[in-house]
Amino acid sequence: MTNWLAAGLILANFTVYPSLGGGAPVSPLPAERPQARVEAVTDRGPILELIIGCPAGAAIISYSKVERLYCSPQLTCNRNMHAIVIEVCH
Repeated sequence: MTNWLAAGLILANFTVYPSLGGGAPVSPLPAERPQARVEAVTDRGPILELIIGCPAGAAIISYSKVERLYCSPQLTCNRNMHAIVIEVCH
């Protein structure tokens, strides 16, 4: 039984780093600026935390699997991830 508990705890806090392969573009930012990229995704059960690499730094946005909303650190939420990425990377 403890093996199942340990596996559950490990999987409840799982992080993926897609940027190791170059990162996945997430938003068509204006042409004069490079694209934002997903640097890491941490699965925290009903919430995903996405670290977004912006041209001038990085930002963390969250995605609610239940409500299907992306939210910025400024507590604005939208069903469209691109809108939130543009907001946090401006």
